[in-house]
Amino acid sequence: MIIGIDFGAKTAGTTVIARLYEFDKVDFHASEKGQDADQFLFNFIQKHEDIWLAYIDAPLSLPKIYRNGLGEGDYFYRKADRSTGAMSPMFLGGLTARAMKLKASFKIQGIKLVETYPSKLAEVLGLKEKGYKQDKTLIPEMCSLVKEHSNLKFDENEVKDWHHFDALLCLYSAKRFEMQAAMVFGDDDEGTITV
Repeated sequence: MIIGIDFGAKTAGTTVIARLYEFDKVDFHASEKGQDADQFLFNFIQKHEDIWLAYIDAPLSLPKIYRNGLGEGDYFYRKADRSTGAMSPMFLGGLTARAMKLKASFKIQGIKLVETYPSKLAEVLGLKEKGYKQDKTLIPEMCSLVKEHSNLKFDENEVKDWHHFDALLCLYSAKRFEMQAAMVFGDDDEGTITV
């Protein structure tokens, strides 16, 4: 089983999992406001032991200058961030640290956690010029467009907000990887973003 995760602030209730199960069916699971999102994810993987791959919308590494010590280099962005237009892992601070910790925990569970960026996939699929994240009323139209590009089967009414939609895009990035159609930005030494 594979999942896509839109990773939000720890207790904001904005962390959403899109889960792919039998024959390309997708369902959604969301944390609640006040709930610990990291514990929510941990409980989910404990309950679904057949998960082997997860794509997450969060930085899973820091710029390589922090491994190589002081000197010349970019202290804010990785090559992958610059290539995709993603936010700096340093700006995201605590969220980056939580995601990196989550990656270590998932690895112990035998789950490969991969960094993705739904906004870049939205650009690749042509969703940005059609209203991606501009107005919540456009979510059903965005869902229809994702269905046109993929074999994913889901109830559009379950995609309640842009967090659910980004979780869906994270999942589709994982599916693209499975189909050997994914694009990889950055370098392995520093960290990559796969869409």
